[in-house]
Amino acid sequence: MKRVIALTLAVMMIAALFCACGEKKKSDSATEAPKDVTTTVEAKYDQGFAEKYAKSVTTDESGNKTYEFDSDAYKSYTHDYNNNVSAKLTNDLVKIHETSYGQFCYINDEKKAVVVGLNPGQYDEAVASKEAAALAKSAFPYFLGLEQPVKTINVIYCNANNQDEVYGSFEFTAE
Repeated sequence: MKRVIALTLAVMMIAALFCACGEKKKSDSATEAPKDVTTTVEAKYDQGFAEKYAKSVTTDESGNKTYEFDSDAYKSYTHDYNNNVSAKLTNDLVKIHETSYGQFCYINDEKKAVVVGLNPGQYDEAVASKEAAALAKSAFPYFLGLEQPVKTINVIYCNANNQDEVYGSFEFTAE
């Protein structure tokens, strides 16, 4: 009986080895050239952050800038710009409150929101409603500089330990 099991295992190992050694097919997307990404930013929202990432920049008669990126440069641009704006938002909150206020403040692309994580007991609706507008105003240049600009965003105040527990959410639309 042991010989049958050992023989079966040996056959299975050899079959697995042959399956793993096959030539992988290249997908069609791997052979395609990376897609260029173009975005146009209104003059009042352009902070010039994209210029060092873009392969070309054009300005129209109104001062609006059109940036053209290759796909890798666009990913780097959005990643770095998100981190840059998130750090500014955090600094803005620290200026208003003490450094022990909250745990984090960052831009969440999927939620199209600025997320502020607070410790339980720190949320004050009156204070949040006033500062949310300033946070949104600082975040709009990022959201409007995306390939598919986002004109309406939320500022979400949530529990820092459980982001599903939302204390307050404020919606803003770019002018």
